[in-house]
Amino acid sequence: SVHFAVRKTELDAEATRILKGLVPAMKAGVNPIDITGFIDRTGNHATNVDLAKRRAIVVRDALLAEGLPADRLRLQAPQEEVGTGGDHDARRVEIAVGK
Repeated sequence: SVHFAVRKTELDAEATRILKGLVPAMKAGVNPIDITGFIDRTGNHATNVDLAKRRAIVVRDALLAEGLPADRLRLQAPQEEVGTGGDHDARRVEIAVGK
């Protein structure tokens, strides 16, 4: 997972480091990669759903820029589930190997 600041869609240095660390293993595989944005409970719900979509797109684009093939990257619908750490944990994009 990579986390985002409130109302932000930019990858910070830590998120970029995490993504770059995952790329070699993802390149070695052949399964699809699911990219899912999550939302927190603060603010307007519709705005948060749009923000989760945009964050997932930013992550997808970063993975594309690292050389992962587009046909393996699948954007999933935003999820409203919050993480155990509260709203900060909910402002995330998860990257998971699919089937």
